[in-house]
Amino acid sequence: MDLTDLDRFNPWWKTGKVKADLLKDYKRKLYPKISEYVDKRQILLIQGLRRVGKTIIMFQLIQNQLKKTKSANILYFSFDEVAYDLKEVLKTYQEIILGKTFENTKEKIYLFLDEIQKVEDWENKLKVLYDLYPNLKIFISGSSSINLRKNSRESLAGRLFSFILPPLEFDEFLELNGMDIKKIKAKPELWKNEILPMFHRYAKFGGFPELATEKNEKFARDYILNSVIEKIIYKDIPEEFNVKEPDLLKRLLYIVGKKPGMIINFKDIGRNLGRDERTIANYFEYLEQSMLVKFVFNYRTSPIATMRKLKKVYFNTPNLIFALNYSELMPEVLENVVAVKLDAKYFYRNSYEVDFIKENGELSAIEVKLEAKKLKQLKKLGSDKSFLRKIKKKYIVDIEKECVEEGIKIIPIWKFLLDIE
Repeated sequence: MDLTDLDRFNPWWKTGKVKADLLKDYKRKLYPKISEYVDKRQILLIQGLRRVGKTIIMFQLIQNQLKKTKSANILYFSFDEVAYDLKEVLKTYQEIILGKTFENTKEKIYLFLDEIQKVEDWENKLKVLYDLYPNLKIFISGSSSINLRKNSRESLAGRLFSFILPPLEFDEFLELNGMDIKKIKAKPELWKNEILPMFHRYAKFGGFPELATEKNEKFARDYILNSVIEKIIYKDIPEEFNVKEPDLLKRLLYIVGKKPGMIINFKDIGRNLGRDERTIANYFEYLEQSMLVKFVFNYRTSPIATMRKLKKVYFNTPNLIFALNYSELMPEVLENVVAVKLDAKYFYRNSYEVDFIKENGELSAIEVKLEAKKLKQLKKLGSDKSFLRKIKKKYIVDIEKECVEEGIKIIPIWKFLLDIE
């Protein structure tokens, strides 16, 4: 392996610090949570959708460690574009930079391995490193979840802590735009007129850190389409799952984009597209595992019954709706925003439908957008003889309305996203 490839990834070997353009001042909510585990023995895994800031967190961790250790003791390498084997990378690093092998150094060595799922048999290679060299602290990241989740559980059980980095949350988006969340929460009504326009921008493309302060909608749409959607569809998924028809993946995304929150029927979609039902189900699974979409299930008291019932599909960020040119679907966009905020697992559908059921110690029912029909449905839950009588909280999330109607609380979306009661 040529040292040049290692050198360009590790400028601190010469300068003692991370390049300014690689290091952002703003730290995501996840950063302090990961920092608590830096001194622990276990491997730390950061998972997330493309372009949500996994690499930035790695560089921030590196910058912090440079205050405590020699620069040569920190290695960063990304396998996203450069097809080197892990063994080859580490061999060159030990020979030229450390000047010794891992077993012959008593100092702590920090390895930051970006997009690790691109490395063949990565989990077993890391297991060997972990078991043989207790002086290694290993950080890994990945954009695709199935390989990382499944293989890390099987091969690295007890050796790994996993963290999920989501797209920007609304309070993070506001902070990146110079707003003080504490001041907003202290006197929320004072900020309403400033925050509502910010919400619309956030819903369109504000989930990605590099677009947080962007104003050019065409640029933002092209960024999400080219750097996220097409990279995943034409590169990540085919590489991991050996998919033969990436264009079919894109067609399925466009179908979801027309109506996020739709009830998924693999058989009907397959018939309309001239594909087998099993193929459609598999392709949706690939989209889910790549963190583009998420499924929400029809709630039942039995987990098995829940899994067998109908399911809805949403995007893991509403920004994908905008990127696919469906930015004017505001009720659907609003519903998708709420689904992401709740990390929704369930809805309810029987003789009537409730948008979301939240299970967190107690049951809550959440509807999206104030309508007479939805008020009626939420009121009906109190007299229902089924398990839904156990629901303690019922509320509706609307774009900007705030009131109590027929005993049901209506919350504006910006307060809901900022956890303002």
